[in-house]
Amino acid sequence: MGFNTYNAASCTINSTWVNQTMLAFSDLGFQKLGYEYFQLDCGWQGSQRQANGSITYDSTAFPTGIKPLSAQAIDLGFRWSMYTDEGVYACAPSNPPPGSLGHEREDALQFAGWNVAYMKVDNCYVTANEDAPKTPMTDFPSRYGNMSNALRAVGIEGMLVCQWGVPYQNPAGTLEGPSDWTPPLSTSFRVSDDIAAGWSNVFRIMNEAISVNLAGHSGPGNFADMDLLEVGNPGMTTTQQASHFAIWAMFKSALMVSTNMVQISSTTQSILQNQGLIAINQDPLGAPVTLVQRYTNNYDIFAGPLEGGDVAVLLVDQSGQSRSLTVDFEQVDVASATATNLWTGQVTNGATSMTTSVQAYGSMALRLSQVKTYSPPAPALTYIDATTGTIAGGANVQSCSGCANGQKVGYLGSGGTLTFNNVETSATTQNVRFDYINCDVSYTNDGENVRGASISVNGGAGVPVLFPLTGYNWSANVTQNFLVELSGFQTGGYKNTIEISGLSGSTQYAPDMSRIAVLS
Repeated sequence: MGFNTYNAASCTINSTWVNQTMLAFSDLGFQKLGYEYFQLDCGWQGSQRQANGSITYDSTAFPTGIKPLSAQAIDLGFRWSMYTDEGVYACAPSNPPPGSLGHEREDALQFAGWNVAYMKVDNCYVTANEDAPKTPMTDFPSRYGNMSNALRAVGIEGMLVCQWGVPYQNPAGTLEGPSDWTPPLSTSFRVSDDIAAGWSNVFRIMNEAISVNLAGHSGPGNFADMDLLEVGNPGMTTTQQASHFAIWAMFKSALMVSTNMVQISSTTQSILQNQGLIAINQDPLGAPVTLVQRYTNNYDIFAGPLEGGDVAVLLVDQSGQSRSLTVDFEQVDVASATATNLWTGQVTNGATSMTTSVQAYGSMALRLSQVKTYSPPAPALTYIDATTGTIAGGANVQSCSGCANGQKVGYLGSGGTLTFNNVETSATTQNVRFDYINCDVSYTNDGENVRGASISVNGGAGVPVLFPLTGYNWSANVTQNFLVELSGFQTGGYKNTIEISGLSGSTQYAPDMSRIAVLS
């Protein structure tokens, strides 16, 4: 938790602005609530290195240097943090300053001299003519390993690997996400490309973090960082900003404020200083909430454990309409609990469900305590491999090492369809389980990290479903038991059909399918 300068001022910072911002951040009580780091992002570096090879500061923007600012931060109770780049140059809109590639030892010594406790390490200009590469790279562990070793050698343990969720290509040619290769090197890793203004960016990053959380790859020692907070900046309604903060808090992302602190509104301050959500973010167990169920274009349900047996629950509206949200606690394996609404402060004892009214893209954020668990009986399921269905319109069978039978069906959509025939089941409406693969990674403003499908039962109207990202490896990164509520089944031995096709009007493919499961 802390403050970062980038979203508030981009790379145009100077010592006066930094000092005023730091004082305002302190005076408004953020440090006392757990916002411990004050972090300089880009814009502090000088254009040339010192004679000893070390990085230095822009003497025009920072005439008295960095040390007085770090001393001021420490006097105010903050821990000092800075930014560099593990490339030839650092990220910058023009005339980029030096990066730390090849100068890790000298730069680490300088950062230690400035009392740095935590470094954000970017990925621009890996070569002198490639600003922000998004293609798979083979040198991530070695390149970032050099910086990690140099920082640890001078006592700096905190390091964010900020390579925007770009995959590493290992010697076997397999793609790995940052959650796979960063644990030995860093204390956090960027799970996505940079955030930007607008709710679509929140949705994009959330869909990239979902699979990491489901796989248990984010937690103490190496947390998934969803990028800086946009709370207080243009581009979202107040309601959307509150939901953005609740998602980041419950996903256990770093909470790095990045807005104009001198002119901050009381509404923005109240969102950022919500003590109930801060407590969940800083919970010692460090477990992020995971996706329980997505009701596409309606709402998402997330839940996760907290230290001492409490449970965090988050519902996020995706309909874009003012409405009521309801959660039955049995959906999150809770029979009853004392429920605290973290937005209103309302406490309900012995609750078995909760309903609240929200504005468009609003959220219900709950802490459940005094929990009585609910252990539903394991359902009797019938699993059906995708390769046993009728495959048409350009869809085809492909190998898949992570799939149940070593194969999957791909190229669904754009005319390609998969139909499961002779499906017998005991329930007319049920949660059908899907094992699927979606490794179609979207970067800033060019997608939402979902693949959509239309799913039809017995020839009825197709139900649109948005399947989140599952990883990077189309042969291995399978998400299992993704719940989709479907109706229209007939029971009593009836031979049902389930057809999967692309979304109407979309040219994008649906996710690849491994298998489904229905209630026996």
